[in-house]
Parts: sequence; C-alpha cells; structure tokens
Amino acid sequence: MIFKYKARTATGLINTGTREAANEASAISWMRSQGWSPISVEAQGGAGAISGPKEAKGSLFSAELFPQKVTLKDKNVLFKQMATMVNAGITVAATMDLLASQIENKTLAKAISEIRDAVSSGVTTASAFARHPKIFNSLEVSLIRAGEEGGVLDTSLARLASFVEAQYALQKKIKAALTYPSVIVVFTLITLVALCLFIVPLFKKAFANIGIKEMPLLTSIIFAASDFMKAYWFLIPIPFIAIVVGLKQFNKTEEGKKVMDRVKIKMPLFGDIIFKSIMARAFRTFATLVTAGVSILDAIEMSAGVADNYLIGEAFRTMKELAQNGVMLSITIKEQKLFPSMVAHMVAVGEETGQVDEVLSKVADWYDMELDEKIKGLTSIIEPVMIVFVGLVVGMVVAAVFIPIIQAMQQFM
Repeated sequence: MIFKYKARTATGLINTGTREAANEASAISWMRSQGWSPISVEAQGGAGAISGPKEAKGSLFSAELFPQKVTLKDKNVLFKQMATMVNAGITVAATMDLLASQIENKTLAKAISEIRDAVSSGVTTASAFARHPKIFNSLEVSLIRAGEEGGVLDTSLARLASFVEAQYALQKKIKAALTYPSVIVVFTLITLVALCLFIVPLFKKAFANIGIKEMPLLTSIIFAASDFMKAYWFLIPIPFIAIVVGLKQFNKTEEGKKVMDRVKIKMPLFGDIIFKSIMARAFRTFATLVTAGVSILDAIEMSAGVADNYLIGEAFRTMKELAQNGVMLSITIKEQKLFPSMVAHMVAVGEETGQVDEVLSKVADWYDMELDEKIKGLTSIIEPVMIVFVGLVVGMVVAAVFIPIIQAMQQFM
C-alpha cells in the first residue's frame, strides 16, 4: 500500500514523499527510524487521511445511539487543560489519558480515549482529532495541525481555547437576545388558544341564554375561531409544524438557502444582530487562523465556512479569489458592500504595518462591541413592545366578549 507522508527532520526541515508500507503504523515506524517526526500520513488515491473514523462498538443503549451533545463550553475546558498540560511537558498521549477519566461528557470522553489510543500508536495529534469531525471541526483541526507542525502545540491550543471561549460568549449573547421575545410570543399564542377553547365558549352559551342574537363583527370572528378550535383542536399544531418543516426543506435547496440567509440578516429588529454575530464569528476565525500561521487564502476559505451564511460566505470567497490574483486584502474588503469602510481602512493599516492578524482581531472585537450595543438597545425596547403585543392580543379577545354585554346593558337602560 502506498502512503503519502509529511515529516519534520531533526534540523527542522519538512520532508514530503511517498512510501510503500503494509499499514499506517509501518509507515510511521519507518519515518521514526529515519529520525523524523511524523506530521501526517495519507493513503495514496484514498479519500483523505487514513486516520478516518473508527467503527464504534457498544450496547444497544450506548452513547452511540443517544450521544450527549458536546458544547463549546466543553471544548473550551478541554483545550485549556490540554494547553496547560502540554506546556508543562506532559506528552499528548498522557494528557489525553488524564483528561479521558476526568471529562463528564460521555461523548467527549469517548472521543478523547480514541484520540489517546491513536496518538499512542503513532498518529499525529491533528490526524487523531480529525477522526471525530462531528465533534472537532476542520478549523480546530487546522489550528492543532499548525501548532504541531510549528512545534508550538501548547500555544496553538491556548489560542484555540481563547477562540472557543469567544465563540461561546457570542453564542450566549445571541441566545439572551432571542430567548425573551420567543418565550413571550409562545406564551401569548398558548394563552390565546386557551381563551378560545375554554373561556369564549362559556360566554357564547351565556349570550344565547339571555337572548343576544346579533353580535358585533369582532365577536362573531372570535366565536367562529373558538368553534373551529374546539371542533378541530387536533389540527392546531399542523400549520406550525408544516411551516417549520417547509422552511427546513426550502433551506436545504441552494436557492432556498440564498433566500433564507438574506431574510435572516435583513429582517427587522433581529436581522442586524444576526449579521453582526456572523461577522464577529467570521473575523474572529480569520484572525485566529492567521495568527496560528495558516495561509491567508486557507484562512479566508475557513472563515467563509464558519459564517454559515450564503451572502457573507460569497463575500469571503470573492475576497479569496481577488487575493489569489495579488489584490491587497484591504482593497478586496472595500469592494464588498457587506463590509463597512472602516473595516477596510483598519485592514489597510494592518497591511502597512505588517500586523494583519492583530488588526483582524480588533475588527472582530469591534463587531463584538457593536453587537453588545445592539443587544442592549433591543433589550430596552423589546419589553414595552412585547407588553403592547400581549395587551393587543388579549384585549382583542376581551373586547369581543364584553362589547355585546355592554350593548345589552344599554338596551335595558
């Protein structure tokens, strides 16, 4: 079997080539016999690195069937602990062995155990992490690989921990901004349905008993809605489920994703928050990758993927195409309408001073600051808006019920 290898020599040079070997372990063993430090080993003509995912074993009710989600907080703690241990001189295999027994998240602990076994058998740290793409994304693997190849794995892990921590803080901001209005809307809908199912029918029956026949238009509409809900209550969730499923299916198509991604960043109130959060995430990724030594072009491509938005991703990919042709980064950013002119100016200063990585990090900080201000402003207006919304909905039902009563009282006066 032919393997393509990359290894670091004793003098620090990078050697690449091919080697025939029975398996991966034999190829790694041969590299070590030459006095080299293996960086990566890939099967020639295969679908990438041979260090692919292993077939998992377990019982019917194992973590494979019911996996525990690995959060950004879990990964932040992991990378921080790894950075500290590697910096203290503990080998990666020993570090993984220690962490595997301490991590509470079963899914992550299982992955760390498998990474420990892979590293112990001679697989590079980055390749071992790449075996778990559902937990560790390509960006995280790239940062680990950059640190491993540069001999600064501890620094790279510390940088990765800071990056994940920033992503986790950003995630909490977005959740905080969207949770309150979502809860209020859901609560209002539940209240409205409850009123129509249980309260309105009582008033309708009472009006019939006292001989009120002619109803105002609003009351007639509410009574008709109540009759429909009471007769077909099991149909109430169907429109909501249909909308959610329909939007998900629509979003899976290329044209649908374009439309949905545009709507997300253009919608009133929340669109700007979503836009700034994506920009903060993308530029934070860009800065972290460039600081770690990843090439500008690769960093732009990964940042486009992290954005997870068609419009912003296209802007980054256009930036990459222009950069490939030798156009300065600041000029490519300036030509993209999505980026404020201030961002292009900051990057231009970074290019002139040779501190692009620091400037990109400041751009991400600026977007974070803008996001904080936007969330604070939204929080200050969202509460009164929600109160008015709930008042209008409930008030409409109350008015529909009490207007006939008032009219009936006036007839007897």
